[in-house]
Amino acid sequence: MPTSLAEPMAIPAEPHARTGTRLAWVLWLITIGLSAAGLALLAVAHFQPIPDSWGFPGFTALFALSFGSVGAIVVARRPGNRVGQVLLAVGLVSSFQTFYLEYAKVGLITAPGSLPFAILGAWLVAWAWIPFVILAGPVLLSIFPDGRLVSPRWRLPVQFSAVIAILMMVGLAFRQGPLENFRMVDNPVGIIPGDLAAALIGPVALVLSLSMLLPAASLVVRFRRADQDRRQQIKWFAVAGVVFALAAPLGFVAGRPGEIGPVVFILTFCTLPIAAGVAVLRYGLYEIDTIINRALVYGLLTAVLAGIYTASIGVMQRLLKATGADSDAAIILTTLLVVTAFTPIKGRLQALVDRRFKENRDPAARLDAFVKEVQASLSALDSPRTLRRLLGVVVAACDLRGGRVELELPKTDPWSATEGELSTADPAVNASVPLGDGTVRLVLAPSRRTGSISPRDRKAIDRALAAVVAELA
Repeated sequence: MPTSLAEPMAIPAEPHARTGTRLAWVLWLITIGLSAAGLALLAVAHFQPIPDSWGFPGFTALFALSFGSVGAIVVARRPGNRVGQVLLAVGLVSSFQTFYLEYAKVGLITAPGSLPFAILGAWLVAWAWIPFVILAGPVLLSIFPDGRLVSPRWRLPVQFSAVIAILMMVGLAFRQGPLENFRMVDNPVGIIPGDLAAALIGPVALVLSLSMLLPAASLVVRFRRADQDRRQQIKWFAVAGVVFALAAPLGFVAGRPGEIGPVVFILTFCTLPIAAGVAVLRYGLYEIDTIINRALVYGLLTAVLAGIYTASIGVMQRLLKATGADSDAAIILTTLLVVTAFTPIKGRLQALVDRRFKENRDPAARLDAFVKEVQASLSALDSPRTLRRLLGVVVAACDLRGGRVELELPKTDPWSATEGELSTADPAVNASVPLGDGTVRLVLAPSRRTGSISPRDRKAIDRALAAVVAELA
């Protein structure tokens, strides 16, 4: 039975939503404040890096700003979606990291003894980064994009990751010996012998890394079960994840301050919350197909042309050398060959990619697919949820600015749901269909691109509305 008809999260009551939005912005202000304070301390330290540290000074502030800002926006726009809450929590944790790391550096390295409790900050640096990893890794992967687990059994991988993370935090927080990054200070609460802690931390760190695989696998399962809109959301996150995965080795091969590897690693990691925010808010949802299409075409085109150039210049140089001609002619002839082959090869690759990877973006086809899902449902349909889903599919398929669906039934209060922005002054569509003794009304804003709705799309919308209402009757 299709599962895409039900909304992923219940829409919270208005007072609760307003309270959650206010709290989100308060937490965002705290995130910004702590990050600013940490960067101010970094300036006091003249941007001095910590000896033997990874990355560049203040890089955690980028995580705080990217995750925290996107999280606050998502919570404000989608109060019932837990993805925004997780992003905001990751940003808040990163802002604390920024502050106490720079606080400890000033108090222990730049001006020793100038700040109280600097050792506490250094102690937090050793282990308090692990909640960031868990939230940005297993938790976010497990609930993206609708804020819920694929099914209750997928709670186990998250719980397993949390247990492993706690073990690692205990090992780092209470091992005897110098503190990580602040080797001049011994751990003030070190009670676990150093050798035992080292023997524990190594295997636990490996298991923690491997524990990311199952939550990532849940995204694959979710993608296979999802409707087209959910798939587009997952694609946004997946593309950012692929870019990050390609850049990840640079962060570990070249890890010292001042090297380019960590910079690329950190900047690509910051694309993950941005992609998640775009997907959850459904902004430019279907543009991801164009991005993937162009990346595949030009990536393959570059590889093919590079291969042609390498092979051709080798053959040309041998031929011209045998005839006694100038070897520079080989470069000229090969360049001409590549320029001549560019357009035909690009056309063939474009056709291949379109045939293999491009999804159907025809609004009529997407609306018909949704109607078939409704008709295939074996259980009684929930009218408000099904109509809300219909509205979302119509708005996304036709790239509309927004819309509203209304349901009026005898002896019940009128119900309505809104998607995007809608001006009732001049709607592009205002259609009504009877449902028993009641009425279903669909009010739609015009297209973002054309400022209207084409007659063909209007027929597809009317047909889908009538078919869905017939199933609800």
